[in-house]
Amino acid sequence: MQDGLGLTPGEAAAGFVAAPLGEMGGAWLAMNLVARYGRAVPQAGALVAAAGLSGYHHLVTAQGAGMGTMAAAAPMLVVGLGLGMIGTPLADLTLGKVAHHHAGSASGLFNTATQLGIALGTALTTVVFFTHISTGARGAAVSTAFAGSLWYVVVTLDMMWR
Repeated sequence: MQDGLGLTPGEAAAGFVAAPLGEMGGAWLAMNLVARYGRAVPQAGALVAAAGLSGYHHLVTAQGAGMGTMAAAAPMLVVGLGLGMIGTPLADLTLGKVAHHHAGSASGLFNTATQLGIALGTALTTVVFFTHISTGARGAAVSTAFAGSLWYVVVTLDMMWR
C-alpha cells in the first residue's frame, strides 16, 4: 500500500534513512567547527535544515505522488546534516558556563526543555497538517497538506538563526 506521497512504506523508510546519515555528518562537522565559530554553527545548521525542507517542499509540490525514493532521500540528507549541526553542540553551548554546583539541575532543565520543544513542535506541525486536509483524503490532497505543514517548520528553523 502506498502513502499519499506515492511511496510504499518500505520506499519511504529507505528514503528517510538519509536523515540520520546526514545527522551523523552534521554532528561531526559541528564538533569540528564549534570551537572556532561557537553559536554560529547551530544557527548555520538551522539554515541548512530549512534549505533542505524547502527543497523537499519543492519536490512534493512539483512531483507529488510521483516522487521516488532517491528524490525523497536527497533533501532528507540535507535536513539531517542541518539537524546534526544544531543538536550536537547545543548542550555544550547552553550548559558550558553553568556553575558546577548547578550542573545537574541545569542539565535536567535543558533536557526537559528539549523534549518539551520536540513534543510541542511535533504537535503543532500535526495541527497545521490536519488543518489543510479533510478526513479520508488521499493522493494530491495529502501532498498539498504535507507541503503546507513543511512551511511551518521552515519558518521556525529560519527564526532560529536570527
